Order: sequence, then C-alpha cells, then structure tokens
Amino acid sequence: MMNKKLFLLPLLVLMLASAGNAQEYITGFNHGEKSLDSKVCRPDNEPLSLPFFDDFSGSGIYPDESRWQTNNVFVNSGFPYMPVNHGTATLDVVNRFGVVYPNGSSNPFLADSLMSCPIRLDSLNGDALSPADSLYFSFYYQPGGFGDCPDRDDSLVLKFGYGFDDFIIDTITFDTIGFFRNVRWNQVWASEGSEIDTFISQCGTNKFFKKVMIPITDTCYFKRDFYVLFFNYGTLPSTMYPNDRSNMDQWNIDFVYLDKDRTVADDSYPMTSLTATVPSFLSRYQSMPYWQFKDNPIAAINNEYRILVSNLDKDAHQVVHQCVVKDNNSDWSYASQETMGFLQPYNISGIDSIHISMYDFIFPYTNSNDTTSFTITHYLNVSEDGGGSIVGDSLVRHQGFYNYYAYDDGTPERGYGLTPADTYMATQFKVSALDSIKGVQILFNRTFNNANNNLFDVCVWKDNNGKPGEMIYSLENQLPKWDDDLIYKFAFYKFDEAVKVNSTFYVGIRQQSSKSINVGFDSSNDNSQYNFYNAGDGWKNSSFPGSIMIRPVMGQAYFVGVEENTHDVLSVSPNPARDFVLINGLDNELCEDVRIFDMTGKEVASYSYTNRLNVSGLPDGVYLLRVISTDGSCFSSKIVVSK
Repeated sequence: MMNKKLFLLPLLVLMLASAGNAQEYITGFNHGEKSLDSKVCRPDNEPLSLPFFDDFSGSGIYPDESRWQTNNVFVNSGFPYMPVNHGTATLDVVNRFGVVYPNGSSNPFLADSLMSCPIRLDSLNGDALSPADSLYFSFYYQPGGFGDCPDRDDSLVLKFGYGFDDFIIDTITFDTIGFFRNVRWNQVWASEGSEIDTFISQCGTNKFFKKVMIPITDTCYFKRDFYVLFFNYGTLPSTMYPNDRSNMDQWNIDFVYLDKDRTVADDSYPMTSLTATVPSFLSRYQSMPYWQFKDNPIAAINNEYRILVSNLDKDAHQVVHQCVVKDNNSDWSYASQETMGFLQPYNISGIDSIHISMYDFIFPYTNSNDTTSFTITHYLNVSEDGGGSIVGDSLVRHQGFYNYYAYDDGTPERGYGLTPADTYMATQFKVSALDSIKGVQILFNRTFNNANNNLFDVCVWKDNNGKPGEMIYSLENQLPKWDDDLIYKFAFYKFDEAVKVNSTFYVGIRQQSSKSINVGFDSSNDNSQYNFYNAGDGWKNSSFPGSIMIRPVMGQAYFVGVEENTHDVLSVSPNPARDFVLINGLDNELCEDVRIFDMTGKEVASYSYTNRLNVSGLPDGVYLLRVISTDGSCFSSKIVVSK
C-alpha cells in the first residue's frame, strides 16, 4: 500500500507578528524574470495540430516556444503548493523585464498573459473537425500557492480566440492592452482571487488544484488559427510601506490539455508523475561546503524522505521508484530501485507520497576537491504487471557542494522584512570544523520603484544557548544590489577580514531604516526554527515558515598558511615525537577538536580531543598541531615527527 498520509505544510498568509509597534512581515516577491523577445508564430510556420498539451515540466523558466507565443510567464516548481505534476506556469504582476508593471495600482490592473501559438481546429490528419468531435480544453489552476494569494478583486481569465479570416495573419502586433490584434476573443472562464486554505478546502481529498473542463462547441473556433489566452488582473497593496509593493497575486496553471473525443467526465491521462521538487539529500541544508561535509559526512546526510507522486490515469498502478546518483567529476555512481505499492488514480485519491529509505547511501568524501557536484535523478515507472502504455516520469536535482551554506533552494516565493528601524534578522548555521566567513550572499526583492533601497549592516553573531549572542563582526552601510540580466541574483558582500567561526554561529542584517529591505524568502522550504529577529526586546524565532535567503560564504581562510606564533599555555611532549604526543597545559573539559596541518597549511589529520595523540601514521616532518576549545579559542604548537 502507498503511504496515504500527507503532511499539510503550514499555509502562508500575509500576517503580522506584533511586539508593541515592532513586527516582522512577508510580502510578495519579484522573481526577476529575464526579458526575451516575445515569440510570434510566423506565417510560414504551420499551426499546431491536436492534441495540444503542456505540463510545464521541461521548458526551462519560460513557456515552450513551440506551444506559446508569450514569455512573460514564469515556469517553475517553487510557487505551486502540491501541484498535479512538477512544473507550473505562474502569472503574477511583473512584466517580462522583471519589474512590477508600471500601470500597477491599488485598483485591478491587467498584468501577465500566456497566449498559445495558433492551433489547427479545422481538420486533423486530413479529416474535418466539428463540434461533433467532442473537443474539450482542460487545465488545473491554483491561486497563490507558496506565493502571495490574489485578492477577491483580482482574477484569472481565460479567453478563446480565432482569426478574422481563414489564413495566418501576416503581421501580428500588440494592442494597448497586450493582446493580439486581428484576433477575436471570447471570454470563456474566469476565477476571482482566494486565500489558499479556502481554495484547498474546496478541492477534495489530497487535491490542491482545481480542474476546469471547457467544451469547444462554437463553430467560429473550428478554423486554422484557434488561440488560447490566459491573463490575470492584480492589485498592489494600498499601504504606508511602499517597499511592500512587489511581486504578488500569483496564479499557478498546470496540465493544459486540448483534444478531441473527450467528455466532461474525462479526468485522466495515461501517466504517473513526480509532482514536486526532489528533497535535499542533506539533513539540514540545501547546500554546504564540501570540506565541511567531509568532516562529518554521516551526520550531514538525509537518509529518509518522502517524494510526492500522482497517478493521472483512470486505473491504479503499481509503481517502481529508482534513484541514480552520479558524480559530475568522476566515474562514481550509485543506484537503488524499489517496487512500491499501488498508486491510486488522482481523480480518486489526489496526491500521494512514497517513503524512501537510503541508509546504504552516502556521497563520496575521499577526493581532495574543495568543491564538487552530483546529479540525482529520480525515476517513477509502472511495473511490468500490465502497465501497458502508461507514461512514467523522471525528475533531476543537482546537488552541489560549493563554498556556502544555504537553506533555500534558490527560488524566492516571498519577501521578508522588519520594522521599525534598528531591528535585526539572523539565521543560524553550524560548522563541523573550524572555519571562517569571507562574505555573505543575500537575495533582495526589487520592489515598485525600488522602494527598498535602504541602508543596512551585515552582521555575524556567536551562539548564546540557541539564539544569537555576542556580535563579532559588522559590515556597515550597505545597500541592496540587483542584476537586470540574471534571475535569482544573489548579491555578494565581501568582508574586509575573515571572521573565524566554530560550531554554531549566526549571520544576518541590521536594518537602519524603518522601511523593509525585502530580503528573499523561500517559503517552500521551512527552516523557521533557524530564523530569528530582534526588534529591541530580545531575540525571537520567526513566525513565518520558510527560509531567509542569506548564505554565508566560507573560505577556510583561517587555515591558509601556517601560524608562526604558538600559544604560551600549550606544550607538547615528546617533541620530536615518533609514535605519540602528549598535550599539556589545557583544561580537557573545555577542548573539542585537534587538527594537524603540514607546513603548506593542508589538514592531514583530525581527532576528537584527547591529550594523547597517535602520530605514527604521519611521515617525518614539521607540523602545526591546533587544539580548538568549545568557545572557539585556538591553541597551537609546532611538532616534529621523526622516526
């Protein structure tokens, strides 16, 4: 049996967590879509033939140009909550240049649009089509998802269109509202905005999207150039905080399907699907430095997780899950396969989940690279017990080990802010081995008229019983940075000196202004237990599920080169040593780790602290022995190994 218990993640609502007049809040987020020239289907291009289908699972971040003429819609897996399959098209209030529409206001305004290439409805394979062929157009939709829910004054609209004449129009231009001239449009469906929890309560068991089925019966559409057009109306908040006016009012569209010989009860498609992003193989982070992973690889691995799946066919099918992991820098690979239980049809049971156990898996940690990456591919297939022509699915995740820690997956669904002035936000991180921070990456929301372009300080804190304690570094008077040519651009703030950290530490921001600087917020990965804020009355855990998109960039700069000075307290004997050394002069209860480095600064051995170390395995030579205490203090001494 499939595991039918789904854990509903906390649904995001725009709310205030008050502490007097102080508050933290989240807003919509401008995902910064890169502009591309709008594609127009040219006269020499043949119209598309039935079936017309798109599940937005393989077209990159823009709609597939072979199906859609407009590209100001964002294709992604971050905004939808429990989608029918992985990948949706998200309509919002930013244009194809990645900025809030200049006509944006607190009154409903025309925002995004998604228009198909011409679809041939006059004939199929030489046979004429007519209303008797039972054509239906269907799709799934969801307001908000992990993003901002559209208000009741907002709406998602669907229109069907057809050319004035029975030929492909030579020149197609945009009119003042963004739709094509020479095409006549009829509105066939619309939905007003809704809170996501209200919407889901109407969807049915384990279903989070609604399906819409529209028959095509009007003879005016049975031409050579039939069009489908989605567009949305949005509203910017009328607020005293202009920095709140960013990307919002998202609508997620999935599984668009137009074909003949369908009925209003046709709610199946011969495929099984992996419905959401692949979970991280790391127990705590989405990404971490490779050298930190190698210091304690077993603790860093997530050996158990769930994958969301759906069966869009009309019948139940037994499915097989396969996972393949490949090292992108070597021949190393790993594969596992498990036959799961029977997956019930989506129209009956909705989204399902499968439990994956991989206790025999661990990323390799023996190579000497500072960074590496892996490609993880999940396959979902129907077993050979009569699966027939049922289509399976695959989903890829790229697991990188680079020079930073990240809780987020790189896709911001919201923006995070604080008020009033002189408030702090911080995120907790933990290193396995002594390291240093050389800077911080931060992703910022671009708001309407860049209203969040306000000064802030980048800060680093020690730990104090699970909350930020003593501030040990501050990079003052910084401003948000953006890049018009790249999506999800993290700005890098380089420290003027490496900041040594050991064990638990915190990085974050002090807002100088009462206006939010709108830091990116990944609401699809809940790490709120590591997010903190301080509005003058002490540090508190954030009330919002998600991840603040701040990434400390690590450098091991503290280990580069060998210190010539030794600590007066530390003594080592015998020295020179042949088999072992004794560490003297330290409080054993306060010592945590011992590291040994050669004279190039390369770490050659590490131990949990003991005052008697076996050095018989080291080649003859001069080394630096370093003891790290529980408070991050460091004690060093040169040792000579001579056999």
